[in-house]
Amino acid sequence: MNLSKKVSKKGFILVETLIVSVFVMGIFSLLYANFFPLVGEYERYKNYNTVESTYIAHWARMIALKGLPDSVYNEVKTKGYKDISDCALYTNEESEGNCGAFTVMNNVSKIYLTTYSTTTFKNFVKDNNTFERDFREYIAYLPTYSKNTSKTPNTGYYRVIVEYVSNDTHKYGTMEVSR
Repeated sequence: MNLSKKVSKKGFILVETLIVSVFVMGIFSLLYANFFPLVGEYERYKNYNTVESTYIAHWARMIALKGLPDSVYNEVKTKGYKDISDCALYTNEESEGNCGAFTVMNNVSKIYLTTYSTTTFKNFVKDNNTFERDFREYIAYLPTYSKNTSKTPNTGYYRVIVEYVSNDTHKYGTMEVSR
């Protein structure tokens, strides 16, 4: 007589299914908790330093390099920033005309020239409520660039910051200026 016991595995399958389900739900909750803040951050910063804004900042840099007098750069060295949106600042008629055409064609509202380290400009914008909230948020988002001590106004490094409107949205870009 063969008296072997048959073991029932019905309870084991139920426990195994519950464990796998809890494990999968844990993974999904971790993904949810870490993914959606990234989506929110993308939505918040999608108008910052896009390809289009980098291109516009590049041309603002070129106009600033070719047309701004040394007195403007000296003022930036001492003050930390200068609004160079006014095309009358440029030294020759060609640069002034290029500035006017550039601002109209790209719907540029502001161009700032700052020292390479944007700390002074960031503090000015933070303490001054005359700037739009979006612009203040962009300036707060920018790094200070202060760790690179070799890039100072004395070595000829500055930064241009451009604000323009595209599709009824304010967009921003920045680029290094090396004289």
